[in-house]
Amino acid sequence: MAENQDATEQDDAEQSVDEQDVSEDNLDESTATFGARMHSRLTALIEWARSSRLRMALTGLAGLLIFGSIFALWSYLAHIAINMGDPAVLEKALAALDDGKYEAAKTLIGRMQGRKHSPDDFGGALFVLGAVKAHHAEGEWSAERRRAFHLAAARYFQMASTLGVSSERESQLSFLLGRSLILGNQPREGIKVLNQAIHHEGLPTTEIHTLLAEANLEIPDPDLAAALRHNEALLRDPELTVSQQYNARIVRAEILGRLGRIEEAFKQLSEVGGQHEYLARVKNVSGQLAVAEAERLPANSTQRKTVLDRAISDLRESQRLDTLSGALTRQSMYWIGKCYELQNDFPAAINQYDQIGKLFGDSSESVVATLSKADLARFTGNRELALTSYRQVLETVRDPVTYANRLLPLSELRKRLTSAHASFVESKQFSEALTLLEQFPPLFNQIEVIELRGKTHEQWGISNLKEAPQHQQWRANSLTKQGRFHLRAAGRAYETLAQMRFATRHFTDDLWHAADDYFQGQSYTHAVRILEDYLQHEAEKHNAAALLKLGQSLLANNKTEKAIEALEECIELYPRDAVVYQARIDCVRAYRELNEEEKAERLLLTNLTGETLTPKSKEWRDSLFALGQLLHDLGRYQQAIAKLEEAVARYPDSSHTLMAKYTIARSFHNAAEAPAQKVREAKTESDRQKNRKLRDQNLEGALKNYMLIQRQITVEGHGENTPLMRNLLRNCYMMQGSALFQLRRYEEARRAYANVSTLYQSEPFVLESFVHIANCWRRLNQPLKARGTIEQAKLVLQRLPPETNFKIATNFNRQQWQLLLDEMSKW
Repeated sequence: MAENQDATEQDDAEQSVDEQDVSEDNLDESTATFGARMHSRLTALIEWARSSRLRMALTGLAGLLIFGSIFALWSYLAHIAINMGDPAVLEKALAALDDGKYEAAKTLIGRMQGRKHSPDDFGGALFVLGAVKAHHAEGEWSAERRRAFHLAAARYFQMASTLGVSSERESQLSFLLGRSLILGNQPREGIKVLNQAIHHEGLPTTEIHTLLAEANLEIPDPDLAAALRHNEALLRDPELTVSQQYNARIVRAEILGRLGRIEEAFKQLSEVGGQHEYLARVKNVSGQLAVAEAERLPANSTQRKTVLDRAISDLRESQRLDTLSGALTRQSMYWIGKCYELQNDFPAAINQYDQIGKLFGDSSESVVATLSKADLARFTGNRELALTSYRQVLETVRDPVTYANRLLPLSELRKRLTSAHASFVESKQFSEALTLLEQFPPLFNQIEVIELRGKTHEQWGISNLKEAPQHQQWRANSLTKQGRFHLRAAGRAYETLAQMRFATRHFTDDLWHAADDYFQGQSYTHAVRILEDYLQHEAEKHNAAALLKLGQSLLANNKTEKAIEALEECIELYPRDAVVYQARIDCVRAYRELNEEEKAERLLLTNLTGETLTPKSKEWRDSLFALGQLLHDLGRYQQAIAKLEEAVARYPDSSHTLMAKYTIARSFHNAAEAPAQKVREAKTESDRQKNRKLRDQNLEGALKNYMLIQRQITVEGHGENTPLMRNLLRNCYMMQGSALFQLRRYEEARRAYANVSTLYQSEPFVLESFVHIANCWRRLNQPLKARGTIEQAKLVLQRLPPETNFKIATNFNRQQWQLLLDEMSKW
C-alpha cells in the first residue's frame, strides 16, 4: 500500500511538472507573441510619427505626459511610505539620550525631518540636539571651541524652552540650559536659570552649586557673597566625596581671599592639608593669598618684601609640582610677575610677563600677562612696547561673547584698556591714543569707539591751541592749524555719534559737542548747520549759548543780518543768562558792519552801566575797549581817549591794551586836525595862538603814545613775532615822524623816518619814508641831501622784486612811484 501511495505521489508530481512545463511553454509563446505585436505596433508608430513634423511633436508630447504621470505616482507612493514610518522616533531618541548614545539620538532626530509629526515634538527634538551639542563640547580640546559649542547648545535649549517639552523633561531642560549658558560664557543668564532650577527635585544639586559658585566669580562684577553662599551649601552636602570637599575648600579659600579675609582663606587651605594630589593647587592659592596680603602692606616695607618672598617661594613650588606645565604653571608664573611688579622690579616683571606670552600663546594667563606688560611699558615710557602689547591683547580677544578669564574679567579688561587710552590722552600722547582706539573693536562697540575718538581729537585740538602762543610765529601757526584740524575731526565724530544715537537721551548732547568743536575749529558753516539742528531738538539746555555761537558763526560767514537775528533773540529771550553780555558785544560788531553805530553804542553802554556786570568780568573789559574804539571811529576823539585810557589803566596786561594805546595815539593825532584847520582859518592872532596850542598838545600826546608803544614792542621783543606787531611798529615810527613834522621838529622827524628806511628796506612801504625824509631835508634847507634821498629811493625801487605788490602798503604802483621819484629828483 505504501509503495502504491508513493507511486501515485510520484505520478502526481511528474504530472505537475509536465503541466508546469506546458504552462511555461505556453507563457513563452504568449510572451513572444506579445513582444512581436508590441514591436510591430511601435515600429508602425515610429513610421507614422516620421511622416510629418506635427505627428512627431504630438508623439513626443504624449511620451512626456506618460513619463510625468509615472514620476508623480512614484513620488506619491514614496510620500505615503515615509508618513507610515515609526511614530515613536522622538521617544526612541530621548531613550538613546538617557542611555548616553548621543550619536544614535542625533541620527533618530535626523529621521524626523520631512515626516509628519506633532508640533509638540519640535521642542523635544531641539532638546535632544542641544544635549548632543553639549556632549560634543566636552570633547573639544580648545577652551574657546568648548565655549562656542556650549553657547550653541544653549541656543537649542532656549528654543526648546520656547516651544515646550514634555513635563517630565522641563527640569532637566532648565538644568542643561543653565549649565550650557555658564559654560558658554553667559554666566549672568545661566545664574538666573540655575537659581530657579535648583529648587526642582531630581537634579544634581552638587553640580548646580558648583556651577553657581564658579559663575558668580566669572561675571563682570563678581558676586563674591553669592559665590561664597553656594560654596557653603556645597560643603554642607553630606554626599560630597573627599575629592569634592578638597576642591570646594580650595575654591572657598580663593573666594575669601578676594573678599580680603586672608586669615580665613589660609585656614581653609590648612583643612586640605598636605594632600599630594592637591599640594600644587594649594601652593598656588597660598601664593595668591600672600600677594593679596602684600598689597595691603606699606610699599617698600620690610614686611611686604618678606611676604612677597614667601609668595614667590610658594608659587615656584606650585610650578614645580605641576609636571604637565598646565594651568597651575601659567597662573604661578603670572603671580610671580605680579610679585616683581609689587617689588618695583619692573624689568623683571616685564620679562616674566613676556615669557608667559611666548610660552602659552592665547591662554587666559597670557592675555592678562601681556596686558600687565603693556601697562608697565606705558608707565616706564616705552610707548612702542606698550602699543604692541595692547594690540596683541586686543587681537587675542577676538570675540567678547566667548571671552572668559577669571584673572581678568571682561569688565576689568575694558576698564584697563580705557584707562590706558585715557593715560595716553592725559600725557598728550594723542597719536598713540588714536592708534590704540583702532584696535578696540569688537571688544568695544562702534558707538564707544567713535565717542572715544571724538574726545581724543577734542583734547588734542584744545592742547595744540593752548600751546601755540608759547612758540615762535611759524610754530604757533602750525600748532593752531593742527589744533583746528583736530577740533573739526572731533566735530565730525560727535556728529556721527548723534546720528547713531538719534533716539536716545544722548542725541542733543552729541549735537552740542559737535557744534562746539566745529566752532572752535572755525568750521563755521558746519557749526551753523549743527546749531540750528540742536535748537530745533533741545528745549532748554545750552539754548542761550547755542544762539550766541550761532550768531558768531553767521557773523564769521558774513551773514550779518541773520547773525543779528540770532544774537537779538539770545538777548531778548535770555536776559539773565551769563552769555547775554557776550551776545551784546558780538551784536555790536554786526551793527557796525551795517553802520548802525547808535544801536552798537547803546548795547555797549548797557553792558557797562548795568548792575549785574562788574569791571572784573571779561565782558565788561571787552565792552570798555570796544566802546573806546567805536568812539574813535565816530570821530569823538576826546571821549575815545578817556574811555581807552581808563581801559588801559584797568587792564594793563590785557591782549587789547597795546592796540588800545595805539588807538589813543591815533585819537590824539586825529584830534589835532581840527585846531590845525582853525589855525589856518583864524582871523585873529589870539584864535590862532589858542588853536595852535591845542593842536600842539594833541600832537605831543600822540607823539608820547607812539613812542611808548614803539618802546614796548622793541623792549619786549614782539617786533618780529607777528605781521600785526611788525606793522604796528612800522606805523609808530611813521606816525612819530608825522607828528614831529607837524610840530616843526624836522630833524627829529627825519630820524624817525630813517628808522623805517633802515628796518624795512625790502618792503615797498620804505619808499614813503624816503619821500618824507626828503621833505624834512628841504624844510631844513638841505636840498642836496633831499635829492640824494630821492636817488636812494630810486635804487631801492630798482632792487625790489618784479612781483612786489605795491598796492598792499602804498597808494601807488611801480610805474607811478617811478614817475613820482623822477619828478621829485628835479626839485
